[in-house]
Amino acid sequence: MASPARLRRLHDANDEMMASLSLEHRLQTAAKSARELVPADAAAVFLPSDEGDALVIRAHDGLSVGYASRQRLPIDEVRAQFRAAGEHVILDMPEGSVGNHALIEEEGLAKLLSIPLFFQGKLIGALVSYTKDPQRVFDPEDIEVAHLLAATTAIGVTNARLYGEAIAQQDLHRHLLEAMGDGVLIGWPNGNYEANPRAREILGVGEFETIAQLRAAVAVRDLVTGGPIPAGSYPLDRAMRGESTKADFFVTRPDSGERRDLEVVAAPVRGANGEVVAGVMTLHDITDLLAGEREREQFLSIVSHELRTPLTPLKALAQLVRSRMRRAQTQGTELDMESLDRNLAAIERQVDRMNGLVNDLLSVSRAEKGVLSMERVSYDLAAVLREVVQRYADATLEEGRHVFEVAAPASVPARGDQSRVEQLLMNLVGNAVKYSPAGGKVRVALTAAEKTAEIAITDQGIGIPPDEISKLGHPFVRGAGRANSFAGMGVGLYVARIVAEAHAGSLGLESDGDGKGTTVRVRLPL
Repeated sequence: MASPARLRRLHDANDEMMASLSLEHRLQTAAKSARELVPADAAAVFLPSDEGDALVIRAHDGLSVGYASRQRLPIDEVRAQFRAAGEHVILDMPEGSVGNHALIEEEGLAKLLSIPLFFQGKLIGALVSYTKDPQRVFDPEDIEVAHLLAATTAIGVTNARLYGEAIAQQDLHRHLLEAMGDGVLIGWPNGNYEANPRAREILGVGEFETIAQLRAAVAVRDLVTGGPIPAGSYPLDRAMRGESTKADFFVTRPDSGERRDLEVVAAPVRGANGEVVAGVMTLHDITDLLAGEREREQFLSIVSHELRTPLTPLKALAQLVRSRMRRAQTQGTELDMESLDRNLAAIERQVDRMNGLVNDLLSVSRAEKGVLSMERVSYDLAAVLREVVQRYADATLEEGRHVFEVAAPASVPARGDQSRVEQLLMNLVGNAVKYSPAGGKVRVALTAAEKTAEIAITDQGIGIPPDEISKLGHPFVRGAGRANSFAGMGVGLYVARIVAEAHAGSLGLESDGDGKGTTVRVRLPL
């Protein structure tokens, strides 16, 4: 049996080894202690290589760096030496040992005492003590101390690895939570919880220690009824009681006062015996989704209204024309051709309006998909401009409220998509007419210089408040205040902008404010 003094030194070595959960610390302590306790000229701890086909030195004391880095023991040959824990081998070197004999001779090693490291019946390494003295004898006390140290080393290696795996699992768990697009909260039976960054972002909160503190900080209400959630009925509370829930809520963020609509799913996590060990709740932010649904509903309502609006006068005009034709046939009188021409012209205008609405909607859809096609041809921009203005002059002639003025060169040769440019001009001149209900002058000016054309369309209408200008020109966005009382879908200006930009041009709005008219400037490369 080992002497009390030697056992005390072994006890101290074990205490030092277990003082840290670091695998490297434990291995180095084992190698140093083996050299001192056996005693030996050198000692090393061998563990499996990354490939698993050999044992390599992971810690040593008294060996050269070259030997420690290059020596490899084929693992099958080592297994052949040891069948179970409690065994050991004493070998003369290099003849009786495994590994690189040239390295052994270069290192000057003469004998070794090797104790296997086992865990759950599996060889996980070896603790080896070396001597350079061929006459050195490892006596029973040396062997006993080496076995005791090897047993502690095997436990230390296993615990350090399990700890490392636990830390890795915690890191993986944390990284997974951080990477998730939805918010995740995990509640524990002691009332504490953890939340991933997305959950804290959605709720607008920092770190709280307990679920109770979190509930007190965030106002939660039922999405349908708007009513508060009774105490104990929060999804995470119910999950901790073993219930699974799915419901919709909205919260008011304490940091900004912003409302967020949430789809919440909560479920219990059960242990080996069926007991609830945690509750997990996911927060899926559906604020934008619901807003998009509301916008789509509003858009469909507007589109339905805008498409129905021309149909009513179309039907009325068609009925009027047919009535006059029947009356002329039955009474044998001539048709009033002037009235008939006015009626047909009105029908044509309503059809053009519907055609324009449909074209605008198609343009918006294609632009958002990135497939707005451009068919470039040579055309006369000045001629197209005059034609568009004349259409509106004819359409508003009976009302007599608007006066159109065109200032443009006789001809401005250009290359681009003529039909798209015509669509742009129809929308902008149409807006000038629509948003000047009291009438007045609509001035359209075209200038060309240095291969660039500028079109300025100015009206004397309702104008645009300064804070509204930057908001306009986006799909389905309409002006607030007076502008919102006019019919429209909020796509005309957007279509004009995307057509200008598709030609590598630009569109800008200018207004001195409410009631002071508007100027739209379009620049197009020629």
